[in-house]
Amino acid sequence: MNNDPAARRARMPPRNDTTAPKWDESRPRELSQYFKELEYLFADCGIADDTQKKEYASRYVSYDTAETWLGLPEFGNNIIIGNDAPRPYTYQEWKAA
Repeated sequence: MNNDPAARRARMPPRNDTTAPKWDESRPRELSQYFKELEYLFADCGIADDTQKKEYASRYVSYDTAETWLGLPEFGNNIIIGNDAPRPYTYQEWKAA
């Protein structure tokens, strides 16, 4: 019996799986619910890395929406330069964009 918590951790569902999070772009008000569902899955699957979160968020939407999100400066590893040390945008900053 494997007692390693990582071995028992859930995995993110494949795209189009019945358990995968979904967002109908014709209902923009439901986008926040899509992100809430993703965040539940991230916690359940032990995903903390912002880059992984952004990749999963774009995996479950339509191709056109994913392309739009990929075009946002906040999505990539673009750097914020301000009063603090340069750093990539976080998942939360991208989500708010």
